[in-house]
Amino acid sequence: MLRINLLPVRQLKKRQRLKTELLGFSAVFVLVLLVLVVGWLVLVGKISSLQEEIVALEQKKQSYQPILNQIATLKNEKQLVEQKLESIKKLQAGSQVTVRVLDEVASRTPTSRLWLSSLQQSAGSLQLQGVALDNETIAQYMQQLEASEYFARTELTSSAQMDVVKQKLKSFSLTINVIAPNS
Repeated sequence: MLRINLLPVRQLKKRQRLKTELLGFSAVFVLVLLVLVVGWLVLVGKISSLQEEIVALEQKKQSYQPILNQIATLKNEKQLVEQKLESIKKLQAGSQVTVRVLDEVASRTPTSRLWLSSLQQSAGSLQLQGVALDNETIAQYMQQLEASEYFARTELTSSAQMDVVKQKLKSFSLTINVIAPNS
């Protein structure tokens, strides 16, 4: 006799295996979901603490703002003072050059043959006007001025003959470039 097993053993085993797999899959899914939720909660906590830290740092920055404003004001004042000092130094150097230029003109002017009637200095140039006995005296005077370290170029702008107490004299006008020598 043959025995026939009418119970669906294979199907039951298959169903049991599917149930086990479904249960395992569900357990893994729940576990992954729990890990994601925990990770999300940790990130939310970090975000919250960082936002609180940002607020605290902003408040601290605001407390330092008056000091930063004062530093900026002091920097501006320092810059203004430095500009003023630089201007003073330039003026002092310019006045020293002017004094030296006048000294050079005075020391190089022959008083017995040449007389100056006008002297004007402006923006790196010097204009001299005067009277000399003759053209040779004017030429020598120009050479003496050019020999100075304070004068770059001496140029005769005009020369004319004039009569003074029945004497024929030469009136002249010179333009001289003034330089500040490197000391």
